[in-house]
Amino acid sequence: MKIIINILITLIVLLGLSLSFTYLTHTKFIDYSFLVGMIVSIIIWFSTSKGGFTSRLTDMTVQGTTGMKMEGQNFEFKPTIAFFTSLSYTIITFVVMLYHYRSYF
Repeated sequence: MKIIINILITLIVLLGLSLSFTYLTHTKFIDYSFLVGMIVSIIIWFSTSKGGFTSRLTDMTVQGTTGMKMEGQNFEFKPTIAFFTSLSYTIITFVVMLYHYRSYF
């Protein structure tokens, strides 16, 4: 049940952001849905991973400020159901976007 709630919340956020951009810019839904899905996927990946660029930058800042040597972390990413939902949304909207704009290619 918790997984279904996470999926629904993620989809509501993705659709809400896409519809908001559509409403604010007076464009088609498909124009922003892929971009929103990709950005949300990147944000989820960036915020749920550890040991990446941000962690190293923080470690260097602390080391530079305090002079204490910080222990480095290995990069680790454990994908969540929100990430998989966002990634699926991105892939589906990409395919729909390609189909919709097929005459331009």
